[in-house]
Amino acid sequence: MQWHDHARELGPAGVHVAYILIDAVIDAPRMRERMSDKPDDFFIKPEAIADELFHLHGQDRSAWSRGKIA
Repeated sequence: MQWHDHARELGPAGVHVAYILIDAVIDAPRMRERMSDKPDDFFIKPEAIADELFHLHGQDRSAWSRGKIA
């Protein structure tokens, strides 16, 4: 069962189901070390990911996202 199946099943009960794909390299010391040749803007900051997840959590039901890429 895919996330969208869960969303269709659980949405009417007020459960907001989300599948989060982080399509970026997270800014962590290990990744900085492995990719030391990359510029700062190549990495996504953990705080930026958290901000997006918080936004998703707080969405009004009338505006629930159907898919989100961070």
